Amino acid sequence: MSDKEQKASARSTEFRAVIDRIEDNEMAVVLLGDDEKGRLDMPVSFLPKDASDGDHLRFTITLDEESRDSMQDKIRSLQEELLNRSKT
Repeated sequence: MSDKEQKASARSTEFRAVIDRIEDNEMAVVLLGDDEKGRLDMPVSFLPKDASDGDHLRFTITLDEESRDSMQDKIRSLQEELLNRSKT
């Protein structure tokens, strides 16, 4: 595995899940992991269009460092702006 692949792997995780049920056509109860011990309630709109009870899913969660860095820059800029306003 290349360095780039190792870094990407360290910043993301993948796991399987199953749709236990869909309630009122609005919320899906999703059981997480091979042991199905985790639970996630999520809007049906987040699921693939034809997903239904019993369907198996694969989740990949990736850290979004660019977004985090951008938000930190924005916050820093706002803090500086507030600090400059308070000095006047």
